[in-house]
Amino acid sequence: MRVVNMVPDMEYAVQQNQQTLSAALQQVSTGLRVNKPSDDPGASASMVISLASSANVDQYTSNVSAMQSQMQTADSALNSVITSLNTAVTVATAGSTGTSSAANDQALAAQAQGLLSNVIAQANTSYQGIYAFAGSASSSPPFVAASTTYTSQNGTAAAPLSTTTPLTAGSVTTIHDASTSQAFTFTAAAGDTIGDLASAISGAVAAGTLSLGTTATINAKGELAISTNSGTHGIVASSNDSVLGLVRPLWGTDVTNAYAYVGNSTVNNVQIGDSTTVATNVPGDQIFTAGANVIASLTGLITALQSGNSAIVTSSGAAVSAALTYVTQQRVPLDNTISQLNDQDSFLNQETLTLTTQQNALVGVNLATAATSLSQAELDNTAVLAAAAKVLPQTLLNYLAPG
Repeated sequence: MRVVNMVPDMEYAVQQNQQTLSAALQQVSTGLRVNKPSDDPGASASMVISLASSANVDQYTSNVSAMQSQMQTADSALNSVITSLNTAVTVATAGSTGTSSAANDQALAAQAQGLLSNVIAQANTSYQGIYAFAGSASSSPPFVAASTTYTSQNGTAAAPLSTTTPLTAGSVTTIHDASTSQAFTFTAAAGDTIGDLASAISGAVAAGTLSLGTTATINAKGELAISTNSGTHGIVASSNDSVLGLVRPLWGTDVTNAYAYVGNSTVNNVQIGDSTTVATNVPGDQIFTAGANVIASLTGLITALQSGNSAIVTSSGAAVSAALTYVTQQRVPLDNTISQLNDQDSFLNQETLTLTTQQNALVGVNLATAATSLSQAELDNTAVLAAAAKVLPQTLLNYLAPG
């Protein structure tokens, strides 16, 4: 009698049903039809591309979100500046009548000083530690109170600096001039001395970068003194040269109501789409010291009110009005950028939804169908196991008839 060995076939059937049941369980538990590339190579390849697009969209969305808050902070600051300038125009009108008392003129001047202080505070606005109007030098306040004289920390009467003292190669000394609204930078080359720095400063004065009377000399204490005779505007000086040490304003030489811009003119950009970037800042020199020069117009108004000369107050008021118009114009690109960011945010949210839908279609599973498949797989598996329970224990003796 020929005995058919059913064990291999039954073991194979059990194994196949177990795999089918496992796959059905995984689809129901994960909600995915494709859990590994071999499940559907075509869908897996398309999924890789779609996920890469999602990663880009997520990054753009993050950039937009960060920029929206930063730009809105800057816009709010400019709105406050415009409010202050509007008030300054009113103050100028009140002081230009020719009938205002000296005491009233001084009170108006004090009010104008408060307005200038607010403008400076707004010009130094920061968001999460980033100064909005500093260009790329956004880690420190862009507007600094000016003085007429800065001195080096190193150098004493006992060990004085001199014009022949060598500077550190590669060091940078900078002077920001509140009068010219320009910056002078000297990068020391090998062999350069303090005398070379002084000569370069003289050249910057001749070129109009620095105000007339700006000099670098060795004072009686043996210190390097960088000073200007522009008593109504002043300078801000700095240096990272270890030979000079800290360069700081000389006590008592600060200039009232004078500020210098120590940021730069760099416009930063951020990508918010595959081929879309936006400017994320407006440099402070472009807003507050260029054009109608907001700071200078307010400073002029303060001085005019303190003098009590109504004609000068009138002309100063006109300068403030021009500054108001200028800032309002400078705000337009900022507002346009905010609108662009809002539009892009809406687009990116829709793109995220589209990609998510696409990804679900590629690898997602219909849960109702998956549940039905799981139920059928469980039934099939139960049937196969029941059959196996009858077949697998049998031996040759089961096929021998009793004698």
